[in-house]
Amino acid sequence: MKSFKQYLNEVREGTSLSDLLFLPRIGYYDQLMIPISSPMFKRIWPDTLRATVFHTTDADGIKSIARLQGKKKSISAFFSMFSRYMEVGVATQGGVHAVLEMDADVLLSASGDVMSHLDRSGRRWTSISDLKETSRWTKFSAVEKDLEKMFDPLVKKYLKRYSLHDKVTVWELWRMAKRKVDGKTMSLIIKDYMDGMEKVIKKNIDTFSSAMLSYAKKRSTDLSWDEQVVNNIKVKTAHFFKLPIPIAQTDDQIEMSEKQQELIEFTESKGWSTKMWDAAIELEAYTREVAKKELGK
Repeated sequence: MKSFKQYLNEVREGTSLSDLLFLPRIGYYDQLMIPISSPMFKRIWPDTLRATVFHTTDADGIKSIARLQGKKKSISAFFSMFSRYMEVGVATQGGVHAVLEMDADVLLSASGDVMSHLDRSGRRWTSISDLKETSRWTKFSAVEKDLEKMFDPLVKKYLKRYSLHDKVTVWELWRMAKRKVDGKTMSLIIKDYMDGMEKVIKKNIDTFSSAMLSYAKKRSTDLSWDEQVVNNIKVKTAHFFKLPIPIAQTDDQIEMSEKQQELIEFTESKGWSTKMWDAAIELEAYTREVAKKELGK
C-alpha cells in the first residue's frame, strides 16, 4: 500500500508514460501496466457508473481539484476510509486538510489500494499483480496467456534488432527500449501496446469486470481505505475538522487557523457547500452512510 503522503500528492504529480511502461521491475506478464483509460473503458463498458465518492487532500490539492472538475484526468477517491487517515495533518505539522465529497464517473472500483500510477496526461495505470491483491477470488490465468500472445510479438517487432544474443528475453529487450528507439518508434510501440491491451480487456471482459468494477456493488472494506479511480468530477461539499483551540495559541496554530478559514472561503467561492466536523469518526460514519444509501438505489 502506498504511503498516505503519496496518496495526498497524487493530484499534482505524474510520471512520464515511457517511464511507467518500461519500469525496471517489470519481468512477467502480470506486471505489465494496464491503462485505466476513460475513452477505452467507454468502448468496453458503455454504461457509465456515476457515484458519490470522497477525496482527502490538502490546501494545494483542493485548488487542483477545483481545476479538474468536468475533465477526463482521473484521481484516486474512496467510498470508505478509516477516520485516522481522514484527519492526517490536522493536528500536526501536515497543515490543513479537507475531505471533498463529489459526484464522479467511476473507472475502477477496488476494495483496497491498487497502487494506481498517474502519468503526465492524467491517465492512471495499474497491473494484474496489483489487481490480484484486491481481487483474491478472480482468476487471471487466461488474461496472462493473452497478454503473452499480445506482448511477445510486439517486443520482437520493434526490439528484436537490438538483441545481442539468441537467448535474450522479451523482458531484457523491453527494458532497453527507452535507450535504443527514437521518438517515432516509441510512439508506435505505445500505440500498439494500448491497442493490444484494449483487445485483451475486451476478450476477458468478465474477468476485468469482476476485478475492476464489482466492488462498487459492495462499497465496504476492512482495509484502511478502498480505491476508486474516477474522473469527470463535480465537487458538492468540502468537509473540514475543527482545529483544537488551546488557551495560549502558538504562532503555528494561529497560522493554521487562518489557512483553514482561507480554504473555507475559497471552497464557498466555488459554490461548494462546507461542513465542519467535531471529530473524524463522525465523518467516517457519514461516508459509510452515503455509500450504503446509494447502494440501496
